[in-house]
Amino acid sequence: MLTRFEVENFRGFKNLLAFDLSETKNYEFNGECIKNGIANKAMIYGKNGSGKSNLGYAIFDLISHLTDKFVPKHEYIANYLHAELTGLPAKFKYGFKFDEAYIEYFCEKLGVNEVIFEELKVNGETVVLYRLGELIQINLVGAESLNRDLGETKISALKYIKNNAVLDKSPVNDALKKLFEFVDGMLFFRSVDERTFIGNRAAGDDDILKNILSKGNLKDFEGFLNAANVECELAVIEINGQEEVVFKFGDKTLNFWRGASTGTKSLSLFYYWLQLLNESQVSLVFVDEFDAFYHYKLSELIVRKLKDANAQVVLTTHNTSLMTNDLMRPDCCFVMEDKVITPFSKIADKELRLAHNIEKMYKAGAFGG
Repeated sequence: MLTRFEVENFRGFKNLLAFDLSETKNYEFNGECIKNGIANKAMIYGKNGSGKSNLGYAIFDLISHLTDKFVPKHEYIANYLHAELTGLPAKFKYGFKFDEAYIEYFCEKLGVNEVIFEELKVNGETVVLYRLGELIQINLVGAESLNRDLGETKISALKYIKNNAVLDKSPVNDALKKLFEFVDGMLFFRSVDERTFIGNRAAGDDDILKNILSKGNLKDFEGFLNAANVECELAVIEINGQEEVVFKFGDKTLNFWRGASTGTKSLSLFYYWLQLLNESQVSLVFVDEFDAFYHYKLSELIVRKLKDANAQVVLTTHNTSLMTNDLMRPDCCFVMEDKVITPFSKIADKELRLAHNIEKMYKAGAFGG
């Protein structure tokens, strides 16, 4: 699981920003939001322009150099570094916990494809250290004979080791394997102005419905839409030898995408990814402005669905009606303001209890924002 993340000199983050998911309390409600003392389900609030989207892009930057998964490079090429510090590298620091292993990963980059420094620590011990132009320092069993000279190529030393070394079984190597598996399973998506994905290939309209049909989930999808107050009956017809999902109105039918509203299309995208979450194919999902097109009751339904997901979940939203201890908990709700992100439980002047009206306290300024 991701336990902590820090970023500096990336896009709008000139100074250090830290997102700590380990500052949890001993609340006796909504325990499913916590796993091994870490916020497993988190929700971030903040004004427009506070940096919520950029936080997601920052966390998922490592997808670009540690994996071969889909990355929308246009989202990273422009304004990668802060405008006032373009001569200095962006800095990223990740904390992960897998069973008894704590991993720290440091990275410095001049651009999305320009890695100039990496350090990997397992339980406090440096096992990989690399600076551009120098030999990689490696302390991993099985990598002794690996060529350690990457020359002046600005690639990831960690990915190089992953692709070229046959590591022996050891506690450290097992932790490293879990790290790679976790990063491979990370997923970012948003569908506000356009669909944006990181960590998986972009899904077009046809991909969404084909995926639902291939899994035999059309009836479940129909039930999901009806539970979300999209009253409908779905069917499959064949046109020119191709299956087509349609809305059914008695004897008449209408192509699904032609009949779907903006909110229904957004729900369809969410259901597409929900299938992957339920199949444990996703380790961490970051959904930016997840309920931009949703009624507040629908937003609550989506949060409850995500609380049941196997993945670690981070959501950003403006919807204050979700600020309720019936749904989340103060140590899993964060406010982002002035490029600082803090859990509600750390800001409040008094101890927060189940009966407290968190939304009312937020609007009164108890948590900033």
